[in-house]
Amino acid sequence: MRRLPAAAALTGIALALAGCSDAEIPDVGEISESISDAADSLGGAVDEARSAIDDARAELENLEPGARSAVEDAVGSATTSIEQAEEALGAGGDDARAAVDEAETALADARTELEEASESVDGTAKEALDALSAKVDELTQELASR
Repeated sequence: MRRLPAAAALTGIALALAGCSDAEIPDVGEISESISDAADSLGGAVDEARSAIDDARAELENLEPGARSAVEDAVGSATTSIEQAEEALGAGGDDARAAVDEAETALADARTELEEASESVDGTAKEALDALSAKVDELTQELASR
């Protein structure tokens, strides 16, 4: 059931991307291609964020217990916020704006936790958290453009 609102939202995006005016109406092929490109972009950002989560989790075993707890919490927060962002990107209708607002707040909170956790570690763990923070920023930008 979520595919219909997502398709409607992507159609709107496609029309905007195609630069519709009264004089030029894109053909079905152009609309379809624009929808496909927008969906690929959204899916790619979420997939990259999930990959960054996996990388950060892989570093947990190398951390001291105190730092590990902070990193686990930050990664958990990022995971939840990325799931919310994915749902918000697919939301349509009246719920779309509220879903985007909630996801943006969750991503901002996750970003703060990731920054704090990053300060407590170094080496590859810090690099993994910084990469995850960058992916959270990318998703935040995707949401802001909706």
